[in-house]
Amino acid sequence: MSDSAKTIRTRFAPSPTGFVNIGSLRTALFAFLFARHHSGVNVLRVEDTDQTRLVEGSLENMIAVMKNLGVEFDEGPLLLDGMIKQQGEFGPYIQSERTSLYQQHAQDLVKAGKAYYCFCTVERLDALRKEQVALKQPPMYDRLCKKLSEQEIEANLQAGFEYVIRQAIPESGTTVIEDLVYGKISYENVVLDDQVLLKSDGFPTYHLAVVVDDHLMEISHVVRGEDWLPSTPKHFLLYQDFGWTAPAFAHLPLIVNPDKTKLSKRQGDVSVESYLQKGYLPEALINFIAFMGWNPKTEQEIFSMSELIEQFDLAKVNKSGAVFDTVKLDWMNSHYIRAKSNQELLELLKLFLQEFNLSQFSQAYLEAVVEIE
Repeated sequence: MSDSAKTIRTRFAPSPTGFVNIGSLRTALFAFLFARHHSGVNVLRVEDTDQTRLVEGSLENMIAVMKNLGVEFDEGPLLLDGMIKQQGEFGPYIQSERTSLYQQHAQDLVKAGKAYYCFCTVERLDALRKEQVALKQPPMYDRLCKKLSEQEIEANLQAGFEYVIRQAIPESGTTVIEDLVYGKISYENVVLDDQVLLKSDGFPTYHLAVVVDDHLMEISHVVRGEDWLPSTPKHFLLYQDFGWTAPAFAHLPLIVNPDKTKLSKRQGDVSVESYLQKGYLPEALINFIAFMGWNPKTEQEIFSMSELIEQFDLAKVNKSGAVFDTVKLDWMNSHYIRAKSNQELLELLKLFLQEFNLSQFSQAYLEAVVEIE
């Protein structure tokens, strides 16, 4: 294994499907802070295997927003001279350019008996799901194709039948995960679904791609939202099936409203861009987001990025939901605004007053207006 494997390596792996949401920013920030705290490497990887959801320009926008907020990447598709250029020794960092890797690894699992071909039609799977729901059973694949003989499989392949490749989850036993936030979590294998690893179009599902990529890119710590917890035992089993050592996992608590309801998914409510457009300063937004689940265990509330890097520790991330309190955000933003000089405030205001012809006023006059305000 290369020397880089000894280094802390984190990653942020978004799908370029639109605006940057608050949850994605929190994940990217925590991964960045953890890597920087340990003098490690922070990787950007693009998960674009679901080609139907891609939005043109989303990747460029996301990189620009993160740069504006001070969240830096050392490897990956970076925005250099206005162009996306991939940088680093573990590329390509865009999943759609790694398809052959996933296909080979899926076939390796089939040969090892850790995965299998599934020829079930969409109609059969829909009927199975409806029947299970009617019987109040958890919807999951019934492993019909796992029972096919080698002769039947070969005949289906020769006939050109459409297929997917499914993970062969052990039908007994327990999978135990040691999470850096939630501690030890146990999962009974019998309740885990034989999820699809390779789709009929040859593209991998997230579950296969994320494991292959994290291993090949030597990611040491996976920081992601707690909504991925149910998938983690399946990913852990894949690491075992490949004979690989799994990275350390740190699942972040949900971000909730002050009334403890889940944060709305409406763009205006969760879009990082919308908050910047409303006049929230990047440093205020970063300071605020850092407290979404992390507690420094001190009375200090105002942190510069360098202070966050110095003090950040995944052990100080709470399990309970992180409250998105705009009153607190407003207070932090006002603190950073008051700390600005008149010249700095004027430059910020010019961004919001571009429709007005400010060139008719002198710099001294405009600064005097800012002083009055």
